[in-house]
Amino acid sequence: MPDKDAGQTEWSKNGRYTGVTELELTQDGEKQVLASGKMIVGSGKLIDPAHLAHVYISPRKRAMQTFEIAFSDAAKQQLRDANKVSETDRLAEWGYGLYEGLVTKEIRALRKEHGLDTEQEWDIWRDGCEEGE
Repeated sequence: MPDKDAGQTEWSKNGRYTGVTELELTQDGEKQVLASGKMIVGSGKLIDPAHLAHVYISPRKRAMQTFEIAFSDAAKQQLRDANKVSETDRLAEWGYGLYEGLVTKEIRALRKEHGLDTEQEWDIWRDGCEEGE
């Protein structure tokens, strides 16, 4: 499943469900974040570091990289000097269990092997993830 909280990884590029697995951003992912950061992060922009009460970041590498790339060095330093940046497990991506790293087609095949989804195809929001959240 594509990341909405970080730039592109090899798995998000290929439509693989990515939760707890540690993946770094691809070069394209880094470029995406840099371009987005220039557009929306900065003084007078949508995300103005001077107006942030706090920045909470998932412990995943890709989330940390996204923060490091999106914010300027000066903004990061200003936020860190004011103790306004925290890494927290509360924002950790959810676990896909047996489906981690798989694409939807592979998950549906696996579920059929397990005797599931005899009446309708798997939907993550309705059916959840085996051994996941």
